[in-house]
Amino acid sequence: MPFVSHARSTLNERSQRGDRVPQNQPQTEPAAELPGGLSVIERNLYEFTTQHHWDDVAQLSAERVRDVLVVGDVHGTKAHLSVGAIVQVGDFWLSDRHGAQHRSEEAEFMWEAHDSPVPLVVLDGNHEDWPALSRYARTPAAQETIATRRPLHLGGALWWAWRGSTWTWAGMRCAALGGAVSPDRRDRAVRRWRWPQEALAPHELDRFTANVDTDHNGHLDVLFTHDAPAQVRNLKSGMRDIPSETQHAITQTRLLLARAVDHTQPRLVIHGHWHRSHREQISAATESVGLANDGRRDHIAWLTAEPELHVSPTN
Repeated sequence: MPFVSHARSTLNERSQRGDRVPQNQPQTEPAAELPGGLSVIERNLYEFTTQHHWDDVAQLSAERVRDVLVVGDVHGTKAHLSVGAIVQVGDFWLSDRHGAQHRSEEAEFMWEAHDSPVPLVVLDGNHEDWPALSRYARTPAAQETIATRRPLHLGGALWWAWRGSTWTWAGMRCAALGGAVSPDRRDRAVRRWRWPQEALAPHELDRFTANVDTDHNGHLDVLFTHDAPAQVRNLKSGMRDIPSETQHAITQTRLLLARAVDHTQPRLVIHGHWHRSHREQISAATESVGLANDGRRDHIAWLTAEPELHVSPTN
């Protein structure tokens, strides 16, 4: 199945250039009408909206989804896919109008995800608009969904697999545990776009284990993460001169993920973040599969449950 993407200017690239963030300009001309009753002005913004609950959507049912396309870090590039379901393992740049930066480019990207013909389930990574996500997670609609332990609807085809969300597809017991520490979070050029919420916290691990215990009797088939758990030994970062304080924070997040793996004994851990394709048997029970970032080989992989659980990179 072809995976076609084309690059656009991402927030990270703009922040590294030190670009100023322009404010939305007032619209003086009448807004043109778009399909679905939305105006051009409205499409210039995106707002997270919970219209459905996961268990009520037939397209996401355990019986319906049998083959899943898993996608690595995209950092805000567009993707057009025609598959049964998609899981993206973080650094998607989830954003809405209440975030730190939400211009027409960000809105266009979010609307494209919203309009996907298939469900698009996104983990949070370290490159998300955390002011927007944190605000939305506190709303009554979001809290109601979080109590069900299922991914949170963000509008249209888009779902947020928040840390500790669980679900089942074709007998595959799945859960998400996103988050990672940005190695460059102290860099003056980008640190205003790095927020504390990017790192996995101990209370989020506690919520994750409680949810897996409740829904899957403590065991998983597939654990989706953004960072790699500490049991993965053979990954090398391309970044140099990471401050010791930052390296310690990175290690702490990976140790929390290692505890999640030890507790749930998944057959597969699928992660992104490192921008490298990687496979490693990290225990007798668990294989770890790392996906590259957009534009590189092995950026995407097929995950199938039948005739047996299997994941294979595809280009």
